[in-house]
Amino acid sequence: MNDFKLDPPVCPAHGKPTKREACPACNAAYMRGYLRKIRQTRPHKTILERARKRARRQGLPYSLRRQDISLPARCPVLGISLRTGQSRSPASPSLDRIDPVQGYIPGNVRVISDHANKLKGNRCLADIRSLSLKGPPARRAKYQAVAAYVEREALLVEVRQKAARDPRPNSPWQVIADFLERRFRSFAG
Repeated sequence: MNDFKLDPPVCPAHGKPTKREACPACNAAYMRGYLRKIRQTRPHKTILERARKRARRQGLPYSLRRQDISLPARCPVLGISLRTGQSRSPASPSLDRIDPVQGYIPGNVRVISDHANKLKGNRCLADIRSLSLKGPPARRAKYQAVAAYVEREALLVEVRQKAARDPRPNSPWQVIADFLERRFRSFAG
């Protein structure tokens, strides 16, 4: 988590927001400070709440819990440090739906940077590869990194499907799936 000092919330009429019941500006200032503190101290909560709202708005399935996501220090796609607790930026953590159609369900999401998620969008692998070759020259390397990420995730999905067909707890496919999951999380290291 990032350590930085933020200015305390201020009501334009009263300064410190102490008259919340009577003054809407005091209440708004207090809530801004409260939500800022939540973003700093519990970034998972903010990520999950935003995802739940998007899922509801887009009519997608949502069944995530806190333990279903891990917040890495670095983006597993672009390698940049993720910054939490501040206003949205390209380095903010963002929840990527690996398969956009499946929605926000366990095993279909990964925390990446907002910039990487915007580069990926709802594009298929072929479109991302094309952009890595013919896209804006300044972004080609980033699109190549996004294409490698999408390929890794597709491989993991395939291995998980094979592991699901073999119900044994330590089946070879399950061991491989667990290894790949740990390895892919280490890209964020």
